[in-house]
Amino acid sequence: MTLHNATKFKAGYTVGLEKSGRHCLVVVAKASFNLPTESSKPPTLREEDKQIEIYLTDSFTGEAGYSAPIYENDYAPIKPKCDVILNGSAYSYPEKETTQTVVRLRISSLDKSFRVKGVSFWKNGKAEKPKPFTKQPFSYDTAYGGSDLDRENSTQEEQLYTTFITNPIGQGFYPHCSTRELEGKALAITEELEQQAIYPNHTNYKAQSFGAVARNYYPRYKLGGTYDEYWQEHTRPFLPKDFDEAYYQCTPKEQQIPYPKGGEEIYLKGLTPNGELSFTLPSIDIPMEAIKANGDREKLSPVIDTLTFEPDLGYFTMVYRAKIKLKRSIHEIDTVIVGTPNKLWEKKRLYGECYEEEISDG
Repeated sequence: MTLHNATKFKAGYTVGLEKSGRHCLVVVAKASFNLPTESSKPPTLREEDKQIEIYLTDSFTGEAGYSAPIYENDYAPIKPKCDVILNGSAYSYPEKETTQTVVRLRISSLDKSFRVKGVSFWKNGKAEKPKPFTKQPFSYDTAYGGSDLDRENSTQEEQLYTTFITNPIGQGFYPHCSTRELEGKALAITEELEQQAIYPNHTNYKAQSFGAVARNYYPRYKLGGTYDEYWQEHTRPFLPKDFDEAYYQCTPKEQQIPYPKGGEEIYLKGLTPNGELSFTLPSIDIPMEAIKANGDREKLSPVIDTLTFEPDLGYFTMVYRAKIKLKRSIHEIDTVIVGTPNKLWEKKRLYGECYEEEISDG
């Protein structure tokens, strides 16, 4: 099978597995755009050589499993909704030091805000005042959460931990620490607007970030289904019956929106040096088509199901995804077309080397 990419964007494909047990061909296009520095109409398209690659693996801020996710691989078989991700920092505005500020991300049904504070630690049994900042990076690494050793019930043979299950890699959760043991430990940098995350043993705080959540975080991991003895004997290697396709969503529920069409307004507050930024999502149509081995052609219906904003890096990406069910194998598909090829390419495909005109998709 071949893929013809007639766009300036990145494109690729893989074979996925549906819950029904049937295989499908997943086609992905990834478009990168400049993030405007001031509120404006849709930003201009990035040059082709600056397009962001399709992610083939998950990436983290540090060691996998012990640090915050940055990106998930772009080849999920399906996403029932669109994930909205933002990796970045809080900025004071104007550029004058502050100890805390409020950040906000709004698009479509998503309108999320939380407080970002400067770095602070436990000192003499008290939470010290946050240090002032003009730019403060944040992620789930620095949101409320973490794991704490249960010193009372641990032994030399077995160490037991109490974990903040919605954010196991955060900071600020120290339920087993005495006042002396708290000394020098970091508090959470982000917190809800309604309450401060200043108690080390509270389990009702909600970790705050705009980033992706790992597959093993609660409640996401529950959507992955049950892999028990029944599954081993009756279902394996297929997905369990209670598998939920929402498992492929890599953001919290409040950051999942209906598939955008383009033209939606994006609003960022406290996430750029200018204080506020608003612009509209580009309306870019990326048609996709599959040419089968028997010559039949099938138009696909791609949707935008992942938006990733990188204000500190100056760009954002839109991932378009479509799939086609396979009866047996990928060999049923001869060619996948992303974009609109010109007539010369079509003639070359039909007539092969005997058609000698130069082909250009410019």
